[in-house]
Amino acid sequence: MKTLIAILIIASFLQSTILPINLVLIILICRSFIKLDRANLFLAFSFGLFDSHLNLLPLGLNSLFYLILIQTTQTLSKFRLAGNLLLIAPLSLILLVLYQQTISLFLQQTPQIFPRVFWESLAALPILYLVRLWEERFIVHKDIRLKI
Repeated sequence: MKTLIAILIIASFLQSTILPINLVLIILICRSFIKLDRANLFLAFSFGLFDSHLNLLPLGLNSLFYLILIQTTQTLSKFRLAGNLLLIAPLSLILLVLYQQTISLFLQQTPQIFPRVFWESLAALPILYLVRLWEERFIVHKDIRLKI
């Protein structure tokens, strides 16, 4: 969990300074698609606040939308179709379009849907595989015991 928090902090600084894509939301969507956990909601709320602070948005706006999107992802990942990992690209496309539309509505700006959200949804697939590799290989679960 500490490494994930460090990665999310680095991703939030990268997205607010250099990269125009929403890395924090993509990482959180991918993790909540793989692992159903209450920690996803805590991470979504805290990094939504952090992202709002870094991007000079109204405080709490991103955290509210991050919570809604992560809860939606966790609900959809319980269905049988969630076994197909290629489903993350259209799911992230739909969720990121909804996020972009609502943020642009609240901030009264024109939405930047096509180029930005398209690249974000394509970036979700390799991020999903990296998060899945990390969760399966490097995180020790309580039910796994080492034999000596």
